[in-house]
Amino acid sequence: MRRKFAILFATALVSVSGATACSGVQEDLQKRAQEEVEKGRQQVEKKVQEERKKVEKKVQEGQQRIEEGVKKGQQQVKEKAQ
Repeated sequence: MRRKFAILFATALVSVSGATACSGVQEDLQKRAQEEVEKGRQQVEKKVQEERKKVEKKVQEGQQRIEEGVKKGQQQVKEKAQ
């Protein structure tokens, strides 16, 4: 009887410790997954910022060309008027 009780007790301890170990592994995996998601989000955000800067630069260059064209046109109108 004592032997059966010892075996059942040992089995229960192993089951409980196994469940605890699985829970710890699951928490670790979940933490790692969240870290990877955050890392990916940061990379995407960085890429978006870089592309936004490129677009803003192109827009600014286009505005400068337009302004230069307008100035040239105004200058030509003034020269013809004289």
